[in-house]
Amino acid sequence: MSSLFVMGRRSLRLFFVTLAAALLLCPLDPIGAAPARKVRVEIPAVIYAADAALRLGDAARIEGPRQAREVLAALILSTEDGYLTRDEVLDAIGASGLDDLRVEVYMPARVRVELPGPEGNETDPERANPAGANPGGANPGGPSPRPSASPVSRPDVSLSSMVKSLAAWDGEVEVSTSGTVPPGRLVDPASIVPGTPAATLRFRGDDGRLRSLAVRLAWSQNVLVAARTIQRNVPITPTDLMVRSMKIGRPGVYAVDAAQVVGHLSRKVLKQGEPIPLELLSGPTMLKKGRKVRILARYGGLTAAAEGVLLEDGKPGDLVKVRRSDNKKVVLSAYIVNENTVEVRVQ
Repeated sequence: MSSLFVMGRRSLRLFFVTLAAALLLCPLDPIGAAPARKVRVEIPAVIYAADAALRLGDAARIEGPRQAREVLAALILSTEDGYLTRDEVLDAIGASGLDDLRVEVYMPARVRVELPGPEGNETDPERANPAGANPGGANPGGPSPRPSASPVSRPDVSLSSMVKSLAAWDGEVEVSTSGTVPPGRLVDPASIVPGTPAATLRFRGDDGRLRSLAVRLAWSQNVLVAARTIQRNVPITPTDLMVRSMKIGRPGVYAVDAAQVVGHLSRKVLKQGEPIPLELLSGPTMLKKGRKVRILARYGGLTAAAEGVLLEDGKPGDLVKVRRSDNKKVVLSAYIVNENTVEVRVQ
């Protein structure tokens, strides 16, 4: 009887160990979690492209929700060595911002990219990417990499002017290209949103042919930064600010004009040299008539102080009338420094 009991305990222990291992190896989905959206990306072993940089939508067949297809199709892929790798595609998809997607990529580890010859022949429509190609096949015996047909060029000043015009941008923009600027007139896109990291420009030549150029964009703008440490919930003054050019990813985030900042309060401490985020600013504090304040007067290296009362409503930076508490006949004009202090500026 005891031996049966021991065997039963051993069998039960083995059952629970097996169950625990199964749970660890196959974790359950969270209860109530929405299933991830699925997108399928298929890229054949050979791609025919107009230049060394192309959109994912030009190289792949993408299946899935419409919004996800549009975002993924616009991703820029670089093929400077004449090949497109699986890692480059996965990196581009990972940077797309579509975190709630389950993306299945079917392609060889390396995809050969065929570019037009030096004479600039367009891709033959009959040589389009075969729809029936096996996207999951490997290509271990493919030819060795060849030099890129379109070497990377230096930023073009006239191209920068075109981009600034399309974006109605008054700052600066650095344009890096993966090839030479095609001849002809820029016909697409009609506009570019400032802060866009990459775009494809299309030019129509005198012969009517349409040529594409992929560009990477770096946007810069003069913004206001802290000239010294700005304390939390202390009104910002003009002397707290200085102008500095910096690269930005999205316009409208940082203050560019003193009128947006002076008299406002920051909800966190801003260190010297740090840009002023508009979202961290609250409106200037309005001081009411009759509020008790400290009156400061500076002349040279001397400072005098007295207690006083506001005779007018005002906010930091305003010039108001103030009366000394110990002598009601003395009325002065002073600038509001903060909610507790006004300053008489002696010429």
